[in-house]
Amino acid sequence: MLFQFDQLSGTDRYHLITQTVTPRPIAWIMTRNENQTYNLAPFSFFSALCPDPALLVVSIGNKNAEQQKDTKQNLIREQECVLHIPSAELVEAVNLSAATLAYGESELTRSTLSLTTFTTQLPRIADAKVAMHCRLYDMHPIGSSSFSACYLEILSLHVDDDILRQENGRNLINSAQLNPLSRLGGNDYALIGQTLTIKRPE
Repeated sequence: MLFQFDQLSGTDRYHLITQTVTPRPIAWIMTRNENQTYNLAPFSFFSALCPDPALLVVSIGNKNAEQQKDTKQNLIREQECVLHIPSAELVEAVNLSAATLAYGESELTRSTLSLTTFTTQLPRIADAKVAMHCRLYDMHPIGSSSFSACYLEILSLHVDDDILRQENGRNLINSAQLNPLSRLGGNDYALIGQTLTIKRPE
């Protein structure tokens, strides 16, 4: 079947994109609310962008026609966040943090997640094997949509020692032990499953 996107509603486009551009990594972002509580939310319109400067990009929409998502509000005001790569065992906590709450109400009150200190005043989730302290590098509204492309510069990176090794002077992360969670369409998530190692041609 052929889909002409100029003939589809925004909802139809969204569902087709999220079911075909898969699997998508999850950026589990913690920011500080204005009342000093912490906001935690997952985003799967997310990717690595550039190594120098070390940039990630996350596309963040609005709650509704009148209100930005809490993460976007906080990023604009505070100019920083802690971005986690959640592992499979955190799927329930990730899903809980996707709930729409009133601004200032922390998703952490609904979970058993524990926090630990990091390289910023923001903490990181202790159970997350990968966490990045990022600053807001730039933010671009996307056309007339409610979405903005948020460019995040990585300032520091935490990787659990248990999944990290050095080989020939290079840092290598065990992807099977990280077991990163990713998004499919609808309510579906995916795990990495089988991996292939294929040498790049000269």
